[in-house]
Amino acid sequence: MRGFYVLFWWALAWSAISTAYETFMATGSIFKWSLFMQMSDRGKELVVSDAAMILSCFVVVPLVKLVQYKVIPLKVAWIVNSVWLAVWFVTVVSWAYVADWKWTQSGSFVIHCIAMLMKQASYLMSNVDNFWKVKEIPILKREIELLSAEITSPSVDDPTKAEDTKKALTAIETELAIFEGDLKGRVTGLEFPKNLTLFNFIDYMAIPCLVYEIEYPRTTTFRPFYFLMKVAGTLGTFFLLVFIVQHQIIPVLEISTEINFVTSIMRLIGPFMLCFLLVFFIIFEFICNAFAELTFFADREFYEDWWNSTTFDEYARRWNKPVHEFLLRHVYLENITTNKIPRYYSSLLTFFISSLFHELVMAMTGKRLRPWLFLLQMFQIPLIWMASLPFIKSNRTLGNVIFWGGMFLGPPLLGACYAREHYLRP
Repeated sequence: MRGFYVLFWWALAWSAISTAYETFMATGSIFKWSLFMQMSDRGKELVVSDAAMILSCFVVVPLVKLVQYKVIPLKVAWIVNSVWLAVWFVTVVSWAYVADWKWTQSGSFVIHCIAMLMKQASYLMSNVDNFWKVKEIPILKREIELLSAEITSPSVDDPTKAEDTKKALTAIETELAIFEGDLKGRVTGLEFPKNLTLFNFIDYMAIPCLVYEIEYPRTTTFRPFYFLMKVAGTLGTFFLLVFIVQHQIIPVLEISTEINFVTSIMRLIGPFMLCFLLVFFIIFEFICNAFAELTFFADREFYEDWWNSTTFDEYARRWNKPVHEFLLRHVYLENITTNKIPRYYSSLLTFFISSLFHELVMAMTGKRLRPWLFLLQMFQIPLIWMASLPFIKSNRTLGNVIFWGGMFLGPPLLGACYAREHYLRP
């Protein structure tokens, strides 16, 4: 399918050229610079705020060290960590609200803030969990010794009891092996807690991954040409993205209160779908791979073939692997194993939390709470149920058609809804 990939970019380039030509014939300029000017407004303030936000994340390193040196008891470490994450997140989001940036700055800053929240949460939760495993290992070893002695004891003459004891022993030995494996790095065998260094955290912050591990698989060489291609791809695709938003989306949004609602959606379907695809390319194909190359990060599976999805839950698992892995480990599985929440309700809770964060981005971008995105996100739940019906589940093409129908209609519907709110109630 490589030829269609090339065709996509040629079609996109031709669309930009024809739009630039028509703009030049109408105005004498090939490009409208208002959006670029808006994005550069108070740029230094945004950069300083973003740098301060990143530096503030380093507080989690001494927090983990306090647990290591038993200044903070292990039993209350999760409370201290939760308080820090809550205070940090509220403070950063409040600053973004008070700063009153343009919608482009506010949106990008809050998205980065959520990513940094997930990085901190994974670092704290993973390492506190590792401290608990260190504490549990001697207990497991004692249980293994006792069960082994019980099996070899001549007083055990009940075959059923002996078999149950062997099963219990096998289960504990498996758990011990898992714990010991979790406490060692996958590359050099670095053992916990030797990983709790400032350099280790800096490395974790730089790699394109939201789930903390003691060590990550690494490449052995740096490819300058590959890295420069990803940087160039980021800049070029970003220019195309801004071009489409400036020339094909904003003009429709500005008159969305004057034209029919359905007409707004019809005009926005094509441009919004292109923007969705370009954002995907910028984040997962260009930026993530550029940082991966820069940090010698070997795991480049930032997405799977989400375009072949037949359900929205399948799409959620495939299109954003870093966020999916975070939600899977620290929300879904944590609720099942620690909070004893059934799998179905844990899945719903994970979906609910994800929807809340998506809506937060829109609320901060538009400076008003209008839960259209949240409602559409949650509407995927009945769509997921519908996709599980036998006559749809057995026909993957039909499921993919329904999936793309939702993808085509959702973004322009949201854009029209938020735009009407914005221009009707400035």
